[in-house]
Amino acid sequence: MEEVTLDTSQMQWDELRGFPGTAEVKDLREESQCGAKTMLVRLPAGGHVVPHTHPGAVQHYILEGEYESEGRTFRAGAYRLLPEHADVPPISSEHGATLLIIYDPVTG
Repeated sequence: MEEVTLDTSQMQWDELRGFPGTAEVKDLREESQCGAKTMLVRLPAGGHVVPHTHPGAVQHYILEGEYESEGRTFRAGAYRLLPEHADVPPISSEHGATLLIIYDPVTG
């Protein structure tokens, strides 16, 4: 693995394709051989994510805004770890949210 340094303020937001909802993304790291990935994701106001699963663990850290899931509100500063093969419940954001999402390497 090589060191990577990015100035995310200079990066453009791209449409997030293959995502179970509508969002924009800034890809920070992708290791396709093991499924590891790090990205900034911006959910728009009124945005939502439909239920889905991931083969590996996924980490969410909310940088700005908030989102709702399972009757709870997760605000800026909240951290969630969703274990591998977990059923990700619906997520919605009334006013929008920006998240740092880290996909851990897929094991086994």
